[in-house]
Amino acid sequence: MPLRPPTEADLRSLGDSLYLDLTDEELEFFAEMAEQRASAYETVRSYDPESRLGGSERRERSAGVRVPDEENPHNAWVSRCYVAGDDGGELDGLEIAIKDNVCVAGVELTCGSEVVEGYVPDVDATIVTRLLEAGADVTGKANMDDFAMTTTGHSAFGPITNPHDDDYLAGGSSGGSAVAVAAGDADAAIGTDQGGSVRIPAAFCGVVGHKPTYGLVPYTGCIGLAYAIDHPGPMATDVETVARILTVIAGSNERDLRNPMPVPVEPYHDRLEGDASDLSIGILREGFDQSEADEGVLECVRSGLETLESEGATLEDVSEPMHLDAADIHSVCTAEGLLDAMIGEGLGHGWKAWYNTSWIEFFGSTRRVRADDFPAPLKLDLLMGAYTNDTYHSRYYADGMNLVVELTERYDALLADHDLLAMPTTLRTAPEHDPEMDQYDRMRETKVVANTTAFNRTGHPAVSVPVGEVDGLPVGLMLVGSRFDDATVLDAAETLESALED
Repeated sequence: MPLRPPTEADLRSLGDSLYLDLTDEELEFFAEMAEQRASAYETVRSYDPESRLGGSERRERSAGVRVPDEENPHNAWVSRCYVAGDDGGELDGLEIAIKDNVCVAGVELTCGSEVVEGYVPDVDATIVTRLLEAGADVTGKANMDDFAMTTTGHSAFGPITNPHDDDYLAGGSSGGSAVAVAAGDADAAIGTDQGGSVRIPAAFCGVVGHKPTYGLVPYTGCIGLAYAIDHPGPMATDVETVARILTVIAGSNERDLRNPMPVPVEPYHDRLEGDASDLSIGILREGFDQSEADEGVLECVRSGLETLESEGATLEDVSEPMHLDAADIHSVCTAEGLLDAMIGEGLGHGWKAWYNTSWIEFFGSTRRVRADDFPAPLKLDLLMGAYTNDTYHSRYYADGMNLVVELTERYDALLADHDLLAMPTTLRTAPEHDPEMDQYDRMRETKVVANTTAFNRTGHPAVSVPVGEVDGLPVGLMLVGSRFDDATVLDAAETLESALED
């Protein structure tokens, strides 16, 4: 559709929204200049560049089919599909569930939301292409919290319940990915983590979930909340499978120029040595000493750390009081970051990467007619972001982002003296599922207390590994390492996993 140049009336309305008091002479002049500038927009649309994402390969594919309730007892799936991976790769035969905010060509993507139901990507996300080229088969799209805005396990298509006890929730926002793995419906899964969304459901469902170092794994073709915090990551029942998947999906990507070039990548599965004798672990006091903590969870995590100590690791208590403020910093920064992504039609502006134009066009259209169907937490963040942007001129956002720099340096100082930091992934077990509560009640009353958000902001790699149960519900221990030292994080997790199995 050719660009229609703005009229003087259009420009007056736009000027009012931009706090511009335009004179009649200015309006006449800008309308004339805008008509001349329209040709530049036609130049941009005259090209038809080849997509730099995947999806064009000739491999067997079946479109996604919504999963009936009787075949989906925990509501873990949005749809089941089949995309065959290449023969003979490192992941040959591995069946993988893909979180439903990650593009798989030809399969509906919903983001767990009614707002974008019906969107079918024409491309694969970069990580999906890498998985398929390595031989993995994509077998479905996993359910998730509505637009990834909460961490309990509530999709627009119903609650995602815990496979250990369906009176409890799976956690989120990658709840369906965790359940698919825990229930044995998939060998592994891809989740995305903006504030703990891989690690929290992994802890609640008793599986391994890894948030890689920021920038290690390309986000191209995924739908996120804000560039500064978006991480895709693998989930599986064991650390080795997680490490094998990370080896495949990690690495520089010229389609995503936010990544350092080149990103340092290792064969993570080959680095699982299982030797903790030289490992130094700082036990973060503030990760435990919180009023909302369940003592049973803390004891379970301490027991797991003692197991690592028995394997030769050195444990030392460390302290960083700023850790307790990380969730507030994250909340303030996320509101305006989300606002920017929303104004940018689901991707934002200034991202030096390949833009998924089909998503932008679909989301831009649907949000204008279905915005009332956004979940309440997203609406609140948008309102707070717009308010602080308009009234306080992004001062709080800027202050928060500056504090992220300070917080990063403080964790780096601890990690200069220790290989890893350790703490509970969450301070409680999975929350109960109360069908009588609506989304507003849940915002008031259901709080997932976690240690995860800080490391989305700072970019440090972090893994949640199961260390036992409390009243039949799983508990996760989180290990955090230096940036791009994912190998040490996963090696320690595998050492602990093996020791607990013996």
